[in-house]
Amino acid sequence: MEKDLPTAAPAPQAEAVSLSSPVSALEGIGPKRAALLEQLGLRTLGDLLFHFPREYRDYRQITPIAEVRQGELATVEAEIIGMRHVRLPRRQSLAHLTLQDATGTMSATFFGRGFLVGTVFVKGARGLFTGKVSEYKGPCLANPEYELLTGDEEDLLNTGRLVPVYPAAEGLTQRMLRRWVRALLPLAAPLAAEALPGKLRARHGLPGMEEALREVHFPGSPENAASARRRLAFEELLVLQADILERRQSLRRESRAHPNRINGPLLKGLHRRLPFVLTGAQERAVSDIVSDMASPVPMLRLIQGDVGCGKTLVALHAVAVAADGGAQTAFMAPTEILAEQHAASLRELLEPMGLTVAVLTGNTPDSRRIRELVAGGGVDVVVGTHALFQESTRFKRLGLAVIDEQHRFGVCQRALLSAKGPRPDVLQMTATPIPRSLALTVFGEMDLTVIDEMPPGRQPVKTRRIPESKLPDLYRHIGKEAGLGRQTYIVCPLVEESAHRGGQTAVLRHFQELSEGPLAGVPAAVLHGRMCQEEKDAVLRAFRRGEVRVLFSTTVIEVGIDVPRATMMVIENAAEFGLTQLHQLRGRVGRGSETSYCFLLGKPKTPEGRERLEILCEHGSGFDIAEADLRLRGPGEVFGARQAGISDLRLADLILDARLLDLARREAAALIGKPKELNALRGSPFFGMQRQIQSA
Repeated sequence: MEKDLPTAAPAPQAEAVSLSSPVSALEGIGPKRAALLEQLGLRTLGDLLFHFPREYRDYRQITPIAEVRQGELATVEAEIIGMRHVRLPRRQSLAHLTLQDATGTMSATFFGRGFLVGTVFVKGARGLFTGKVSEYKGPCLANPEYELLTGDEEDLLNTGRLVPVYPAAEGLTQRMLRRWVRALLPLAAPLAAEALPGKLRARHGLPGMEEALREVHFPGSPENAASARRRLAFEELLVLQADILERRQSLRRESRAHPNRINGPLLKGLHRRLPFVLTGAQERAVSDIVSDMASPVPMLRLIQGDVGCGKTLVALHAVAVAADGGAQTAFMAPTEILAEQHAASLRELLEPMGLTVAVLTGNTPDSRRIRELVAGGGVDVVVGTHALFQESTRFKRLGLAVIDEQHRFGVCQRALLSAKGPRPDVLQMTATPIPRSLALTVFGEMDLTVIDEMPPGRQPVKTRRIPESKLPDLYRHIGKEAGLGRQTYIVCPLVEESAHRGGQTAVLRHFQELSEGPLAGVPAAVLHGRMCQEEKDAVLRAFRRGEVRVLFSTTVIEVGIDVPRATMMVIENAAEFGLTQLHQLRGRVGRGSETSYCFLLGKPKTPEGRERLEILCEHGSGFDIAEADLRLRGPGEVFGARQAGISDLRLADLILDARLLDLARREAAALIGKPKELNALRGSPFFGMQRQIQSA
């Protein structure tokens, strides 16, 4: 039977506080504790009320020590009757406890936490210990979760029930957080606005806000906890989706400052000059772009596609439409190497049709002259890096901004480029596929096109991990392939050796060792970011012509390098790279008709590193890898400039709540155009929290 909660501590009168009152308005929170709470972003009573548990511990079922069974998860309530601080090799230690209840004794060990003996763990203390039962001279719990009991009425918050576990900070205990939230609930929960229409709640079986807040913090059952969480997560996602759809509608009310000419001579000429037939997915993408540019509303579209699917060729159609209307195009790439690669591709197809293409980067020698030509309208397409959005770069009539590898630029940087013209069309591209549910959330104001088809003839890249014992065989194979005219990339994480990153391979030393050793006589070269642009260009030209058979490089070749005769990618210290980066590097091979390989070297130092390599070996699809990467790294700050890391959503999880997100999106679409319902939604506490995040 569930224990009753203790009576809440005396709290300020309801009329004296609001959700915006500081946390110090709650009894027991003085300046020092308020400062600790601020580390968690908890400044107001509303922040604390919406500081949700990250999990629950089920302390409803206490198992007598005499009845615990090996291999099972058990919670015992016991007294500490013995303890030892055990010192282990390599400066490690453990705490060993002897626990006793009315039925018997057992042990508990805490590896790496010997310092708890005599401080936290003391003889005579009682506590709850939860873990998997193993056997070590009798039943034993290894590294169990624990909750020490004080013998007062507050223990009813911490045992005999589903106990909430909150995100915390040093100096804040779970007991403190539970006590404060319990005191806050009767005071603040009634103040939280009910933003969801009654019919909507009834349709989806959602409890009211006040009930949901009570049950999410101190649920009466797992079912109650799940129902409360679902209701609150749904509201958070609904507020997010409604805001995105309103912004999108606002953008669609704007009109383009210049008319585009559809089916003009340049677009028709481009079709005639294409060296091969477009795939069905490319045709759909071109159709989407032309349709956007025919509309009076500025285009804002994201093209998603895996490495090598032909996004640049699709973007050329947008360039042709803009040029047919007399408008200039800015084509922005994250690296100088990629900008040069794009410029070469664009010149090949556009200059024979009379269009001028220029390059503008931080190292362009005649940048002043290029800027003057662009400002005067003497350049139709300018391809560049960050130099394009600098204040000194001006356009006469910018009508189209194409942003490649858009995730490599910040939100503000992309906006600066768009501001170079009066409401230009914007086409963003990424070779880092994002799961569709997340893309529609992060880029909800944009239209989305997915190119999910590869050009014919592209071979899947076979990916293998190579142990150190097999390296001589690998280098012999590279030399043999070089003799047959095939080419290899060898990628290293560092340019030079670093005392701070010991054990990682430096490209300069590796080039020297292999060129003088197992790859002696094989034409090889080095490429890295510290080289001047002229040196980089010379090395890449030699590699493209086949004069260089093995290219030692850092990650500067991650994007934009297209050499069909390169059939092998060797990645040193592979586990040190991110999963998406590994997939991008692998995408440099397999661009011709021959079977290609990606070899992953180095022993992972962490379980996460090992998992990344296993995922890469198992999956060839960038979309599958993106899903896995999302699980590993988290969806990121949805509203900010960053798109990786811990999500800034309070409760909803964009991975686990994909179906709920889809439901929220459909309900949000139904609310657009209904001012009364939208105004109620703006009263949601989640709405204010999202505004704070966006303005931070």
